Amino acid sequence: MSEEEKKDVAVAESGLGCDVCCPPNGCLGTQSYDYKHMCTPSFLAVCMGKKTPAPFFFGKDDKLPIMLSLFLGFQHAIAMLGGIATSGGYLIANDACLPWQRDSEMCGRKAWLISTAWLACGLLSIVQIFRLKCGGYSLGTGLISMMGTSFTFLPIARTMTIAAISDAKATTCADNNGTAVFTGECCFGGDCKGAGAIGYGKFLGTCLVAALVECIIAMLPPRIIKKLFPPVVTGACVMLIGGGLLTSGMKYLGGGVFCAENTESRSTTFGGPQLCAGDNGDVVLPFGSPEYVGLGMSVIFASILIQIFGSPFLKSTFLFWAMIFGVIMAGVSGKDVDGDGEKESYFRRDYMDAADEKPITFFWVEGTFPISFAPEYFIPILVGFLISTAESIGDITITCRFSAVIDENDVASRIQGGLLADGVNSFIAGLLGSPPNTTFSQNCGLIPLTRCASRSAGFSACFFLIILGLFSHIGAAFASIPICVVGGVVLQAWASVFVSGMALATQDFTRRNQFILAIALGVGIGVAMETHIVDWPGPYTFFRRNLAYDYGFWPEKDVCSTPNAPWINEAGKCQGVGIFGVNNGNCCSEYDTNLKMWRTTCLMILKTPYCIGFILAFILNLIIPEDIEDTEGSGFPGPTVKREITTGTATA
Repeated sequence: MSEEEKKDVAVAESGLGCDVCCPPNGCLGTQSYDYKHMCTPSFLAVCMGKKTPAPFFFGKDDKLPIMLSLFLGFQHAIAMLGGIATSGGYLIANDACLPWQRDSEMCGRKAWLISTAWLACGLLSIVQIFRLKCGGYSLGTGLISMMGTSFTFLPIARTMTIAAISDAKATTCADNNGTAVFTGECCFGGDCKGAGAIGYGKFLGTCLVAALVECIIAMLPPRIIKKLFPPVVTGACVMLIGGGLLTSGMKYLGGGVFCAENTESRSTTFGGPQLCAGDNGDVVLPFGSPEYVGLGMSVIFASILIQIFGSPFLKSTFLFWAMIFGVIMAGVSGKDVDGDGEKESYFRRDYMDAADEKPITFFWVEGTFPISFAPEYFIPILVGFLISTAESIGDITITCRFSAVIDENDVASRIQGGLLADGVNSFIAGLLGSPPNTTFSQNCGLIPLTRCASRSAGFSACFFLIILGLFSHIGAAFASIPICVVGGVVLQAWASVFVSGMALATQDFTRRNQFILAIALGVGIGVAMETHIVDWPGPYTFFRRNLAYDYGFWPEKDVCSTPNAPWINEAGKCQGVGIFGVNNGNCCSEYDTNLKMWRTTCLMILKTPYCIGFILAFILNLIIPEDIEDTEGSGFPGPTVKREITTGTATA
């Protein structure tokens, strides 16, 4: 290699090779890329009786013509739009829209949170793609490692937001000799304006502190990182992220989380099922109604059709187009709920009306969240960052392989840079009011499909995310989509995450690793299926906070220093049924602050599938020694060791 070539490589590897953004001669690039391959439907290729040749492979530092860069970057952008929207604010703010835990301020920010999440991911992906070097460390991977809001923190963010609203209800609802007297507007059926935003602000503030841990991990020697986070651990946590969220996906598909979780107890107390109000426009029906399920399944049906007949371009972005199909179906159907002959819409109009007033949006234009620190949630969020670290290691390793980066030292360096960028970007995201960021797994699969690893396409994807985030109407449109349609989308997205983790976890499928997976997945998925075991009595009851005071893995009465006497019966049990059967769990006037913090921490870890599952996999990987046959690279009886089943002996 000449000195000039070495200089070019050094510039590119430093992350300052901005020339990848500068196109060569030509704009369309028809001579350097086969658009026909990407746009030819599968059934036409079959009918023609021949396969179109695959496109040329573009390396990470190859220049692309403008149109080609935009074309390939658009695929990366739309492949992650839905995932960023749901985890970046849609589901967090949507919980505050429910009538039983309403915060109009937080609910009204749903569309804005979606837009700012896209903006943040577009800006922070640039940091990851550039790869800036400083001494022996780097910031970023220097690959197409698109950043997106992490699903890992979604349950924690939702829990903290809802908990803040519940606490506000408990402090504003008074009692009078055991008879509930709801005095504040935040009480039963009221609006706890600003309470959810306070809880979300605590989430952001706690993430700002915990994000520094991932930065510290990034500075560890590569051999230590490899020892702490082998594929069996990273794969197990990715599987549990997807598997743990699948139950929520089914609830969305059936009409909404709240009506799903309270249908059984409402029917026994008030008579009749809980209606799904607010999540599907004016079409208010019981959970599991065929109208809801049909719309959700239409999204899955569209995905199947795309995989059968679609072009490679459509297949690589199938979730976006399937969602569009579900939106169209919801738009043309409607439902006459009141029997007045007029069809109600599945869509909400208030978000679009708000966007008409502010067509352009940006960070902080809707206000800020009161940043604070919640010690009781620090450990669960810290575990979340360890899981995000494990997930990013897997994603970066796969991206290196698809980008033709095979040198072990180079791969280790890019993993270090990627983890540092994850931590730094998550810190910045918190300041911007967005959840922590991590590398997006689904974008890794686009590299071999498009045969493009050029960072030019990554920068184009960032451009699209930023543009989409700036226009309020786009975020408002996403926020208005019926939850049953969203269910059809996220059900596939989270199942894809689970499958990606499975592929990662089974790379080294030895007897030892099988045992680790069995324990981690058994407990993690078991908790996802039956949270009652640690979070008694689970979600299926209107009186869960009252019952949780007396019963469960760690009853609330054990951390209560001053019981609220009017709500305690002669047997010492919480009898707070009160008006409409709810007293917001206010059977305790004063808690032991330290004990309550540890109770919250313990239950949060135990009831979150990927928290408890990851911890088990992480610890078991450290304490269970590798078998001799594992170190020889055989695992199961294979080419290295041949076992005689009848005699139990082994021969080389």
